[in-house]
Parts: sequence; structure tokens; C-alpha cells
Amino acid sequence: MMTDLNHQISTFVVREAERTGRGVALEDLQGIRGRVRAHRLQRRTLHNWAYAQQITFTRYKAARAEVAFVLVDPAYTSQACPECGCVARANRPARGRFVCKRCGLAGHADHIAARNIATGGAAGWAAINQPQLRASLQPDGTARANHRQLAVVDYAVAC
Repeated sequence: MMTDLNHQISTFVVREAERTGRGVALEDLQGIRGRVRAHRLQRRTLHNWAYAQQITFTRYKAARAEVAFVLVDPAYTSQACPECGCVARANRPARGRFVCKRCGLAGHADHIAARNIATGGAAGWAAINQPQLRASLQPDGTARANHRQLAVVDYAVAC
């Protein structure tokens, strides 16, 4: 049953990304069972969900459809403001609510986290799609780079 559901979800996600010309970014959920506290009724669902299988199915279907795929570090995705970059535990006054203490952005916590995952995915694709630094050997034995290197800047800013 879970395998079929994971196939259906991954197929839908990849088809939608292909239709809209976008990529797929998922949280890297390795070790989630040890980090997450769930209510009693949610524990069974949490512990039965096949996260690794979902990622595997989505990854291979994205590759087959030639859709970009990247895993994003889940750290602070639900505490960071996608507008100003403020990261604070206080940005989550309630379980499903997000209110930025710096700029006042408010919304559902899952929506804010999804925006942060999308931003992280875009940064991941940019890093993956950077041209390889190629150095050419000069007659005097020194190496010279033939293009500039770009730095990746962390978007998280303390409040």
C-alpha cells in the first residue's frame, strides 16, 4: 500500500515539475524518526512512512524525465523567514503558524517551510550547474583559471 502511494506521489510531483518547466526539491529526511516528536496518534503514520523510498522513486523518475532534482538540508526551514532571512524559534508561535519577528511576514508554517525548501532547491541547482573550474597550465608551470569562481552565501540571518 505505501509503495503504491509513494509511486503515485512521485509520479504526480515529477509530471507537475516537467509540465511547468521546474525542478524538484525535497527535504533530506535521513534520521527524521529520531529527531521528530509526534503526538500519539501520529506516531504510527510517521514510523510507517517510507521516506527513503519516496526520495528514491522521485529521484529516478526525475532523472528519467530529465527534471532537476535536489535534496535540501531541512535545518531551520520552518523557522527561517523567506523574505528577510531571520531565523528564530520565536517565529513559530504555534505549531502550524509562522510570524516573523523582524519583518512581520505571517502564514501557515508548512507554506513558509515549502518556500524555504524551494529557495534551497534553487540554490542547490545553481551550485550543481556551475561550470567546472578548469585551469590551464602555463609555460612557466603555473596554473591559470579560465573563469571566475562564485561564492555561495548563506541566506540565514540572525534576528
